[in-house]
Amino acid sequence: FVGTVVLKMALLVSVAVLATTFISEQQVCNVGSVCNAKFAENQLGCCPYENAVCCPNKQTCCPQGSVCHDSGPYNTTCVPTNGGTNTTGLSVCKSGASGNFSSTLKNILIIGDSVSIGYTPNVAQHMADVATVLHSPEDTRDGGAEETAYGMQCLDYFLRQPQNGEMVKPDIIMFNWGLHDGPLGNTTIPGQNGSPSVYAEQLENITVSLKAKQPQAKFLFALTSPYMCSAQNDGCVENLNNQAKAIMDAHNIPTINLHDAIVGKCGPPPQPTCFGIHNCFCPHCPNAGPNKGYDFLAQNVIVPGLKSLF
Repeated sequence: FVGTVVLKMALLVSVAVLATTFISEQQVCNVGSVCNAKFAENQLGCCPYENAVCCPNKQTCCPQGSVCHDSGPYNTTCVPTNGGTNTTGLSVCKSGASGNFSSTLKNILIIGDSVSIGYTPNVAQHMADVATVLHSPEDTRDGGAEETAYGMQCLDYFLRQPQNGEMVKPDIIMFNWGLHDGPLGNTTIPGQNGSPSVYAEQLENITVSLKAKQPQAKFLFALTSPYMCSAQNDGCVENLNNQAKAIMDAHNIPTINLHDAIVGKCGPPPQPTCFGIHNCFCPHCPNAGPNKGYDFLAQNVIVPGLKSLF
């Protein structure tokens, strides 16, 4: 482990359960081990393995008794020291939201991709008088909740505060997966990108798990925003959105359509500009200004959708 954060290990024993919780100054993992997560806001996260080996790339982890063989920033082969079978390193789960929810306003948790990281501040601003809005995972410069395989692996961590490991209990959870499940390319990279062939099954798994872990919450699913500079990539977005809509309908979870709202404003892909900005929503659109880009989605699509659940 590299850095100034000192890991403290506490062994918790009860009648029925023997669990090891690793505690650092900024991260608690109720299951597994604290490791570096270089794109998390606190630079830390949770590896599902107990007594994990945290890899030098500060992105992946391996089982105890393995050696990390990193190949690039995201891929690791775990080689057992006893000569067993090699395994693929897991991407460390980025930490959940560390902010505090309100005792007087509605509390909203947004779980989603890098586009959701972009629009969450706008949503929070426009709902400041009625709700506290937080994003999970707490990641400001990578792909957020990434692909559905990462979502399945990390969902429980996304729903816990990093500083104490306690499960958050928001009134509303808005969630999204899709951008990292094919539109960015079909190569599977753990913690970055997945295949569209497993999207529906894994999104179903996430949805069932969310409902079980958060019975007090109302849910809203955000259909993925468009890929404006490529008709081919956007076709994948639309295909995944159709699958997601069918899953949400089966679970009686309402959806909002980020894709169609942007396409209706800027025209069908491919478009070199959107809101007068080159490569806007290809797939991101930061710093577009009031009622453009992320702020357009917040004001016209997301906030009305969330308020409909009040």
